[in-house]
Amino acid sequence: MNADNKKQVIVAAVLGVVLVSVLVYQFFIAGGPPPAPKAAKRPTQTAASTPAAGTAVQPTRLKMVDVDIDTLLKEIKVVNFDYAAEKIDRDPMTPLVGSLMQTGKEAPLVQPTAIQVLQKKVTGILYDPYAPVAVVDDEVVGLGHTYPNGVQVYTIEADQVVFKVGDSLIPVKLKEL
Repeated sequence: MNADNKKQVIVAAVLGVVLVSVLVYQFFIAGGPPPAPKAAKRPTQTAASTPAAGTAVQPTRLKMVDVDIDTLLKEIKVVNFDYAAEKIDRDPMTPLVGSLMQTGKEAPLVQPTAIQVLQKKVTGILYDPYAPVAVVDDEVVGLGHTYPNGVQVYTIEADQVVFKVGDSLIPVKLKEL
């Protein structure tokens, strides 16, 4: 054993003895219940409301009040509210980012052109070598995402997204703001 190991063993032994002595003191020697916590003074107390020295302070107790449930129920007012008549600025069920695909209305698949793909706006890229994501036309997409018209996200690079249309690969650069 070298000198550093001996020092570490001695320090560990001393800490162990201190721990055992504290535990013995707490459980066997000190005994009895823990002292009561001190009551905090309220900042709104004035000198007139402060009890004189030597007098015991009584804790405030809540009063028990009899409540008649029937009376409370009679006081409830029913308000007629027509939810359909109220107009709000935005439908809470529509997503804030992206678009909602409507099911039931299947449009015939038309092969998109390269110009349509180049018009897509790539406004953000979170590049990670294993799971990159991009914001394309206000929609968060990942690798392999396929749009309803058949355009597929082929790769996402640090500065561009490459779309696959049929057998063609079309890169779209990140839009500078």
